[in-house]
Amino acid sequence: MPKENQKAVERIEYELTTLIRRAVYLDISDKKIGHLERAVYLLLRHLDEFGPSRLKELAETFNLDISTLSRQASAIEAKGYILRFSDPTDGRVSLFKLTELGREKLITDKKMRIERYHTMLEDWSYEEKKVFGELLVRMNEALID
Repeated sequence: MPKENQKAVERIEYELTTLIRRAVYLDISDKKIGHLERAVYLLLRHLDEFGPSRLKELAETFNLDISTLSRQASAIEAKGYILRFSDPTDGRVSLFKLTELGREKLITDKKMRIERYHTMLEDWSYEEKKVFGELLVRMNEALID
């Protein structure tokens, strides 16, 4: 690998590691955005965007063991944010969907998060935001492979 390419990859590795650390810190600090835990927020966002989903599909989406996601889903269901029901095409399989309470909690947190990002990115041009978003999508896809 050419030296300049190596340096570019090293910078990405360092900056991404730093970004993740700072994001995790914000998520557990008094500066936390919203009221929902990150795992809950992501699950609710997924169900809102893609509709009812099987446990196995959700586990694959979030790279979690089915048992881990099942425990998380049970806790979220106990709060009334999601509902488990039988798949009409295969009664042996459960699906999860967002409840109205879950949608309300999601809307509130999503609004707070987006306002925070608007503030953090207010000095960025539209083009910078667009490109950064596209690069984040590519990075997230690369992390799956």
